[in-house]
Amino acid sequence: MERSLENVFNPRSVAVIGASEVPGKASERRTRSLLEGGYTGEVYLINPKRSELFGRKAYPSITEVDKEVDLVMIVVAPRFLTAAVADSVKMGAKGIIIITAGLGESGEEGKKIEAEILDEAAKTGAYVIGPNCSGMFSASAEMNLLGVPQIERGPISVLAQSGNVIDSLTHYARMRGVGFSKIISVGNAVGVNFHEYIDYLKDDPNTKVIMTYLEGIKDGNNLVRVARDTAKKKPVVALKVGRSSAGARAAASHTGSLAGDEVIVDAAFRQAGIVRVSNADELFDMAAAFANCPLPKGKRVAILSEGGGDNSIAADNAEKYGMDVPVLSTETQERMKPFLLEGMPASNPIDYGGTAEENPHMITECVKVCMEDDQIDGILITGFFGGFKDIIASHVAELEEKASEDMVEMVKQYRKSLFVHTSFAREPIKSLDILKTAGVPVIESSERAAQCLSALMHFSINQKKISQMRIPAAEAKERAQVKELFKKVGEENRSNLLETESREVLKEYGISLSEAILAGTPEGAVEAANKMRYPLAMKVVSPDIIHKSDAGGTKLGLKDGKDVEKAFKEIVKNAAKVTTRKGVLGTLISPMAGPGQECIIGMIRDPQFGPVIMFGLGGIFVEVLKDVSFRVAPLAQEDIDEMVEEIKGYKILTGIRGEKPKDIDALKDILAKLSEIAIDNPEIKEIDLNPVIVHEKGASIVDSRMILG
Repeated sequence: MERSLENVFNPRSVAVIGASEVPGKASERRTRSLLEGGYTGEVYLINPKRSELFGRKAYPSITEVDKEVDLVMIVVAPRFLTAAVADSVKMGAKGIIIITAGLGESGEEGKKIEAEILDEAAKTGAYVIGPNCSGMFSASAEMNLLGVPQIERGPISVLAQSGNVIDSLTHYARMRGVGFSKIISVGNAVGVNFHEYIDYLKDDPNTKVIMTYLEGIKDGNNLVRVARDTAKKKPVVALKVGRSSAGARAAASHTGSLAGDEVIVDAAFRQAGIVRVSNADELFDMAAAFANCPLPKGKRVAILSEGGGDNSIAADNAEKYGMDVPVLSTETQERMKPFLLEGMPASNPIDYGGTAEENPHMITECVKVCMEDDQIDGILITGFFGGFKDIIASHVAELEEKASEDMVEMVKQYRKSLFVHTSFAREPIKSLDILKTAGVPVIESSERAAQCLSALMHFSINQKKISQMRIPAAEAKERAQVKELFKKVGEENRSNLLETESREVLKEYGISLSEAILAGTPEGAVEAANKMRYPLAMKVVSPDIIHKSDAGGTKLGLKDGKDVEKAFKEIVKNAAKVTTRKGVLGTLISPMAGPGQECIIGMIRDPQFGPVIMFGLGGIFVEVLKDVSFRVAPLAQEDIDEMVEEIKGYKILTGIRGEKPKDIDALKDILAKLSEIAIDNPEIKEIDLNPVIVHEKGASIVDSRMILG
């Protein structure tokens, strides 16, 4: 059944079940904002106790309306909800907005009602928005079902999981002069998921930037997929709260213990091209910048000020947020010098000194030179522009206003982002108002100005990368041998695979492994060892022992048969402290891996994002060093490249202090295949390959463990 949110955001008719005229009631405020907001479609007010509301006919039931209804808003007590939804579905509702609270968030009875609502809506495929939401706003339909008056129209769309935050955002927007295209309060989101809204807004011609407020993530894998596709067209700026609760995991692997909730959220958002912010101030500044500014081609910024101090601060902030402050070319510097005090540097940052305070026209000349330089992608003016009249004389105000007008025209002509940091940003100054009205960001904080400009630059770079990526499908392909193995493990009431079993899974996916033989007795161990090349390694094989070295279940560097026999007996003795002799199936014997760098490769099945792949420097100190990176599966090649290159120890892999480079491609091959394993086998909860020793040629998986859910 093909569905579209188009009829939800642009309905031909709206019905309000539970409409009221009682001042202050949730239904009264939303009915009033709908009627007074300019909506031109049909409106049907439903209230069994009234024949008229707001001077309009009121219906005792929606079933009494003689036409189909596209969108229904319901504001009734929980016990009446299921019947109201059933009636709405009968009347052809494409979307049903449920304002009513006290459902799934309040207990089992509420969850039962939510399930009934979904069953009714599923009969026709109607969208359920909410429950426990504040409503929605759509500028394209002139439809305001939020109960908030005077919402400005503009290019920003909002998705929020909190009704209170929606109220605050609309109030905040009025103060900042920010306008909206769509506003959706998702509430409990039992029907439409976050990613479905984003997928619709991705193609909405009236939306230039999507602003989101999230408290929890239910379908993170699809969120990453859709946001990544959206980033090809427009930015998603997200305020995700909950950083303070680390989200403790009962993890049996190194990967699990390192995969904190916030670490994964940060990695997933970067991967998806989502711009993450920390507070509402930043959310608005960032969204406004994306809505109004041209996207830079790169990350090279020119910094201009009337003083060295502000320039130095801005340059530090530029470096902090990953922008380049390149030395300007000789030609550009020569063009700049006539507008600077004699002897002032024109290299970048540019200090035009006292000339600008007396004649702000100098600023526009310097900006023009930078606009015409192909080696500059964005411009940041810092200092106290707009306040020159207070420093010099009142007549300078007109010159500042003319400078602002000229700079606005230059942004239009050259399509380069211009940001202005000034300590006068919040004051009602005409020269600054000219910039603000034209969409040029005027920001009080030097750091925030750099942060926003940097976000534009990095989004632009990321957008080009994402547009060229080939992302593997997230479709599982079953492998009969692997499924049979999992079935056997389940029948034995186990969750963790033996290393011999995890090696079978790895081999099935073409991951190269060194020779290894399972021995159940000391004599068998010696016999197996003599078939291999010494020195050898020996590890315990037991369903009760996951961390082998912690249990004294590992022996390395065995040189001959005597070493092997002695090691076997010691390992079994040590294992007996953890399990019974019957619980020890034997030892796994394999040649010692050659010299190389220890790494870790793993997977954790995250409750928010599904399978998440990890890479980092490994060994016994991995949880201390925490030099790891994460990405949500499935992994594109670019994801793999980034996660390898972003760890702090990457240079160790490329070869330093006389060491030859390691076979990084061998690591990337394992990561790609582990991503495939994770997608194909949702039964797997955690995977640890640690250590993976990467050599100058190839890589050796020294230890592997898999845990089923």
